[in-house]
Amino acid sequence: MKYRTANDLKDLILEDYEKVVNRIPLEKLDVYVYLHTVFQDTYVPDDTLYQFIFRHFFRLDNPSLTKEFETYYFKLMEEQRGYERPNIVHITKSLYEVKNHKGNPTMQFPLAASMLHTINPSFPTYDSDIVKAFDYSSTYHLSGFDKKMKRYIGQYQHTFRTYEELLEDEALEPVFAHFDERFPGYELPKVKKLDLIVAQLGNNLQ
Repeated sequence: MKYRTANDLKDLILEDYEKVVNRIPLEKLDVYVYLHTVFQDTYVPDDTLYQFIFRHFFRLDNPSLTKEFETYYFKLMEEQRGYERPNIVHITKSLYEVKNHKGNPTMQFPLAASMLHTINPSFPTYDSDIVKAFDYSSTYHLSGFDKKMKRYIGQYQHTFRTYEELLEDEALEPVFAHFDERFPGYELPKVKKLDLIVAQLGNNLQ
């Protein structure tokens, strides 16, 4: 499948990078900093404020998901603390087993990615903006966990490799410099800045 490459994204970003960076909502930075920082010292299953902010920001309050799912999600998030390399396939499979209101399993790969990204920004996010930026194909028509997971993980690995390329590309340095000018005082990892930029690019393309 033909997804956008590092060069494709670079060209799109450089077309008007100030417009891309300037449209990134400040809220995205503030919420990320809060969730990432507080995670270091809290116990997620008992921290209702943390859960509230996470839930609304990452749309965990989806009407189709149950309270049981939400409780299990934050328990699972806490468990990842001890892993140097959390397994996103295992996390997604565990969440898949928790039935929705209709008694059916649901594929929640984007929420698994949000969990890991909050803990460690080296794990990219995966939402509708990222999907649009990379022009990823849908998994909706694929049946069963394994087929959907294969598609998701292929796309996620492509995102990861593309980010690695872009982070090494000197042509994007003016973009990161403008990001720092636009958002002074935010000492975000470069990979987090890139994730925000790519997501906003996808949002602008919609």
